[in-house]
Amino acid sequence: MLGASLSLSGCVLENQLVADPAVIVGDLPSTWTGGGWQVPGQAVTGWIYDFQSPQLTALVKEAIENNYSLSAALARVDQAAERAQITNAGRLPEIDAALQTTRSQNLRGANFQTVRANNFNFALSMAWEIDIWGRIKNLRDADLDELTAQSNLYESSRLSLAANVAKIAFQIVEAKLQIDLSNRTQRSLETNLEILDSRLEAGGGDDRTALEISLTRADIARVRANILANQRQLDTAKRTLEALLGRYPAGTVEALSRMPTISRQIPVGLPSELLLRRPDLLAAEARVDASLKDLAASRKALLPAVRINGGMGTSTTDEFGDIFDIQNLVWNIGANLTRPLYQGGRLKADIRLGEAERDELVADYAETALVAFREVESALSAEGYFRAQARELSIAVEEARRAEALSLDQYEDGIVDIITLLDSQRRAFDSQSTLLALQLQMLQNRVDLYLALGGDFDHLVTEK
Repeated sequence: MLGASLSLSGCVLENQLVADPAVIVGDLPSTWTGGGWQVPGQAVTGWIYDFQSPQLTALVKEAIENNYSLSAALARVDQAAERAQITNAGRLPEIDAALQTTRSQNLRGANFQTVRANNFNFALSMAWEIDIWGRIKNLRDADLDELTAQSNLYESSRLSLAANVAKIAFQIVEAKLQIDLSNRTQRSLETNLEILDSRLEAGGGDDRTALEISLTRADIARVRANILANQRQLDTAKRTLEALLGRYPAGTVEALSRMPTISRQIPVGLPSELLLRRPDLLAAEARVDASLKDLAASRKALLPAVRINGGMGTSTTDEFGDIFDIQNLVWNIGANLTRPLYQGGRLKADIRLGEAERDELVADYAETALVAFREVESALSAEGYFRAQARELSIAVEEARRAEALSLDQYEDGIVDIITLLDSQRRAFDSQSTLLALQLQMLQNRVDLYLALGGDFDHLVTEK
C-alpha cells in the first residue's frame, strides 16, 4: 500500500499536463487570428523547395552535411542513446569472473626449512537487483524520453540551420542588388555633374550653378557611402554563410545569382494544431515526460529493494589445472531485502527536488508553446502587411521612375532646374532601395513562418 500511494501520488495531474497541452496553454484556437488564414496540422520537411532555387537547395544541403554545430547536436543524440543503454543494464544481472593465483613461503623448524605453497582460485559471481517496483525501468524510460528530446532538438537545429542559410543567402542577393542600384544612380549623378562642370567651364553658368554642383556632389558622396555600407554588409554575410557551410570564412562564396520569389501561397484550411509538431515543442514535452519518470523513480527509492547474490568457483593448492576439476567446485546463493530507514532526509529531498524540476519543465513547455503561437500569428499577419506594402511600393517605384525621366527631359529643355532633377533622382533611388529591402523582409518572414510551424505545409507528422 505504501508503494502504491507513493508511486501514484500526483500522477493524475502530471499525466494531464503531458497528455493535453491545452491544460497548460489554454484552449487552442480553431483558426489563426493573424491574417485570417487557417493553418493545417501537418508536419514539415521540404519548405526550402517552395523558393524554387536549386542554388539555395544546394547550400542548405552543404550546410547540413558540414556544419559543426549540427554535428555536435547529432553527437548529443548518440550520447543520450548510450545513457539509456547504460541505465537499462541495471535491470539485468551483473556477472563477473575472477582468476587468482598466489604463492607463499614459510621458514619452519629449527633448521628454518623453506616451505612453499601455491593457491589457485577461479570464481564466477552474480548480483541482481530485482526491479519489483519498476524503479530502474522508470530511470531507463526517462533516459529514452531524453533521447527523444535530443532527437527533436537535433531536428530543430537542422531546421534553424536551413533557415539561417536561406536568410543569409537572401541578404547576400539583396546587398548585391542594392550595390548595383547605387552604382547606376552614381553614374547618373556623375553625368549630371559633368554637364554642370562643362557649363561652368564654358562660362554659361549663373549664380545657381555652384549650388547645383555642390548638391550633386553631396548626392554622389551619399550614394558612395551607401555602396560602402552595402559592401560591408555583403562581406559580413558571405563570411557568416561560409561559417554555416563549414568552410573557412574567406568571403568568396557566390551564394545565389538572383533573388528568389515566393511561388506558393499559404494554403487555406489548416488547423492551428499544426505547430504542436514543432521540434522544440516536442523536445520540451519529452523532457516533461522524463522528469515525471525520474520523479516516480525517486519515490520508489523509499520502497524495499530485493537483491540476489550468488557465486561459484573452484580452489586448489595443488596444480593450476585442478581449478577445472569439478570436485573442487563450490557455490553459494543468497538474497537480501533492504529498505532505507534514515539517510538524513536525502531521499525525501530528492523527491522534492524532482517535483521542483518537473514544475520548471512544465513552465518551460508552456512558455515554448506560447512563443510558438506568437511567432506563427506574427508571421501570418506580417505576410499580409508585406504584400500590401509591396503593392504600394511598386506603384511608388513606377511613379518615381516616370518622374525622374520627365524631370531629366525638362531639365535638358531648361524647364526645371537641377535641384528638381536631383530630388526626382533621389526619390527614384530611395523607392527602389526600399522595395529591395521589403522583398528581402518578405522572404525572411516566409522563412520565419516555416520555422514557427516547424517546417513546410505538406508533410504529415508521425503520431507517437
